[in-house]
Amino acid sequence: MRLLGLFLDPATRRVRSGWRAAFALALSPPFVALLVPAGGEAAEPRSFDASAGLLIGYGLLIGWMALVSWVGLRFLEGLPFRSLGYGFHRGWWKDVWKGVGVGVLMIVAVVLLQMAGGGTRVTVNPIALESPGRVLGQVGGALGLFILAGAFEEIVYRGYAFQTLLRGTSAGVPILFFSIFFGLMHWNNPSRTFFSTANTVLAGIWLSIAYLKTRNLWFPTALHFAWNWAQGALFGIPVSGLLVPRQPLLLSSTGAPLWLTGGSYGSEGGAATTLVLALATILIWRANWLTASAEPAASPDDDAPVRLNLAEGEEEEEKRNTWK
Repeated sequence: MRLLGLFLDPATRRVRSGWRAAFALALSPPFVALLVPAGGEAAEPRSFDASAGLLIGYGLLIGWMALVSWVGLRFLEGLPFRSLGYGFHRGWWKDVWKGVGVGVLMIVAVVLLQMAGGGTRVTVNPIALESPGRVLGQVGGALGLFILAGAFEEIVYRGYAFQTLLRGTSAGVPILFFSIFFGLMHWNNPSRTFFSTANTVLAGIWLSIAYLKTRNLWFPTALHFAWNWAQGALFGIPVSGLLVPRQPLLLSSTGAPLWLTGGSYGSEGGAATTLVLALATILIWRANWLTASAEPAASPDDDAPVRLNLAEGEEEEEKRNTWK
């Protein structure tokens, strides 16, 4: 009986949140990839364009994680699939546009800081002037790729596994665990450093706070893909060591000081990004223009209440945790 209590909460007779999170995590492709030895680290950024194969691949990965999430929500907690965070609640599109706007403005701020420090110079890509159709096609393809990649990463790192653990413990546990996991999954990217990995962990915290503030995945997903698209397709800066697309709208140097610009890894390996991510995380936490969605984010008889300290959304969270 005592052994059974390790897996089931005696008050609710449900599988404990840690095991629910482990179930989803064990079936996620990034976790499986983490267990497989990686090849040698590339010294230079890899460049490529969006392709049909990549788009289809990400679509299949999203479908798989959606299925895993549905199984966990439906059979382990009795929650509807829309509670994952991609439900079309009232104003969901506003969260998307807010995320896009904030994500692009953050990259603009990063580039301005790098320019002020003398490490970055921005020019128009001459190929964009000579062959605008070609460049716009690559930029549009990159947008589609970043949207799918962002949605996939959010459903893995801020989706069911994150949320179900959040329902069973204090917010700091899933935030730190999945942010570190997020950072480790970028460890084998080209030109990575300890600094770039620390910044990726910080980005995980930033996106986790974005979820907690809105209680949906629309806002963090929009932040995620807008950040990547503006960095790679607009300014031509490597995105975590990857140049996507090959022909951006602008060309940006990422030279010395490398501590500021991130060098060949891109801005995510530099101190300008550290500052912008830290400030953005605080601003999102305190923003009164962001509110929690009305979708239920906790089961009525869960094993523990979610303990948060967000100024906004506390009343809604209290209602969720007092269902009987």
